Amino acid sequence: MVAARGKTAVAVVTREFEGLARSMAANAGRSGLRVLALPYPLDTLPEREVREIARAHSGLLLRTLGVRD
Repeated sequence: MVAARGKTAVAVVTREFEGLARSMAANAGRSGLRVLALPYPLDTLPEREVREIARAHSGLLLRTLGVRD
């Protein structure tokens, strides 16, 4: 696993799967895995809206990874 090698990792999921992501991480011994949950659903949205959501969450993703301004 990436975290086992000292690498920062974030699981990016939609809110619908946030609980599953946390459960899978805990079952793998990684209960501290950082999870970024995006709005659900994304697959039914126009590409323009998905891109807007991605831009809106990019700063949070970078901060979650430990990148500072």
